[in-house]
Amino acid sequence: MTTQSTPELSSPLKNLRKMVGLAVGNSMPSAVQRNSFIVNEVPDEFHIATDEIALSNVLDRLLHTIVNSSKHSCIRVKAKEYDDIIFLCVKDNSSFSDYHANDHMDEVKQLARKMNGSVTIENTENNSTKILLTFPNFPKAA
Repeated sequence: MTTQSTPELSSPLKNLRKMVGLAVGNSMPSAVQRNSFIVNEVPDEFHIATDEIALSNVLDRLLHTIVNSSKHSCIRVKAKEYDDIIFLCVKDNSSFSDYHANDHMDEVKQLARKMNGSVTIENTENNSTKILLTFPNFPKAA
């Protein structure tokens, strides 16, 4: 008996820094209008196997929501991997309202759930906000 691999399971690894960079580029005009900037601190060697389209949708929506909810802000994007889970942290140094974030993050949370991920929001002591996107680092099963 021979087995055939599905395209989803045999897809090549994607560069997360480049994916974040595309989302940053999409949000940059709004960031400039709001006197904010975005720093992509994802390491260049960071590769993922996750569904590229699903992740791109989440990243675009996430950054769009953060940028449009802040002014005069430095927004930093970092990523780490633990076992097979990716932790993508977006830190916004402006006073990003928890109520406002939860109201507008519903769509982002729904998109994250579609890729078996989640979004959490944490207000930090220094009046900044961390938004954490976690998702498994494996291809979507057919």
